[in-house]
Amino acid sequence: MRLRTTLLLGLLTGCATTSASKPEETPAEAAPTPAPKADLKTLAARELPPLTKQRVAAPDGSFTGEVEGAGAPTFQKQEGILIMSVPLGTQGPLTCFVYAEPLDAGGALSRLLGMVGQHTEIQLARTTDVRLINESPTVYAEAQYLVNMPQGKAAGLAKLMVHTNEQVPLVCTHDELGYTESFKRMTSGLASSLKASGEPKPAPRYAEFHLVRIQGHPVGFERRTVSAVAGGSKLTEVESSLFLPRSAKEMMTQDTRHKELADKDGRLVARDYARATNGELDIQMSLEQVKGREYHYEGTHSGKELKGNFKATQDLATDPSTAKLLREQLVPGKKKELTMQVYSAAANPVAPTDQVWRRESTEGRDVTVEMGPMKVALTVDAQGMVEKAVVPVGKMEMVQERVSVSGTP
Repeated sequence: MRLRTTLLLGLLTGCATTSASKPEETPAEAAPTPAPKADLKTLAARELPPLTKQRVAAPDGSFTGEVEGAGAPTFQKQEGILIMSVPLGTQGPLTCFVYAEPLDAGGALSRLLGMVGQHTEIQLARTTDVRLINESPTVYAEAQYLVNMPQGKAAGLAKLMVHTNEQVPLVCTHDELGYTESFKRMTSGLASSLKASGEPKPAPRYAEFHLVRIQGHPVGFERRTVSAVAGGSKLTEVESSLFLPRSAKEMMTQDTRHKELADKDGRLVARDYARATNGELDIQMSLEQVKGREYHYEGTHSGKELKGNFKATQDLATDPSTAKLLREQLVPGKKKELTMQVYSAAANPVAPTDQVWRRESTEGRDVTVEMGPMKVALTVDAQGMVEKAVVPVGKMEMVQERVSVSGTP
């Protein structure tokens, strides 16, 4: 499996330049202008009322939709990326980029912040919202910055939305102080209206979406789907991204994708796993059943090529088999502890790793799972699927909580 990558070519190039430019000359930019300190709060609080809905239609007919705007959107193609500019009646337009290939949310944010920081002094970089739009994870972020101008330092605000829809991957930006809620309203409306011209991907039999927070602030998501495969097998696909602050000015991002094929009895047939940190691929491993409990692994891990076989001492755990054991054995109290073997490419790419599950109370569905030094507290539902996970992060806790679920796993 290849991790989905992103090329934010030209995104916000020059958004923090040291000379002013006219909006009509550089439609994707709005040069910051110096303002008295007393005015910055007023500028930052600016919002727009709902604007007229404008029809959106890709020049090649690949998608349609609608977007709020003061005028009709215009399009241009640059190195395979479709760039849409929407006038708002403010200093700078709303600029959106539609990609030919799927996006990774973390990689997109890393590229954006890197480009903004090339010409400015970033003062604050953070995610502001994570939500599900049209069954696709959508992330909002902002970078507050200062830039040197002939008149002195000027403040700027780059707002970003990444919508990881597979058919119409979308990034939208607006580089101007204020209009934060207007930007969210306009871009969420655009994303929810988009319709691709091709055949839609078949809906999975089960889907769930989790938000990840630290001290109440959104720092990531996980989306899991389960699809039926011939012969009673199940294909589980998981897409997750983290946006963790290193400081007020820096953010570490991590994108992971994994696919797992389990047979009708829940036994592992194959698993693909890929991870990128700050947009750079660092793990890409595949595992395939040879016979019985013997498996073949192959891929790269931290720059090293790996290939070989191992034989597990018990059936390797899968999502379906784990959920079944939790709901039938651990949660009802038939067993107080379960030890499972899992293949975790991040923990050990060449051999199985033990997981120890324990029931935490005689009432409810609270359990814990330990793998190596990591211990996570979980709450599961009646099907054995995770509703909530609490992970220690230094002196704080990272909380992953399910906010949307549909279908039957």
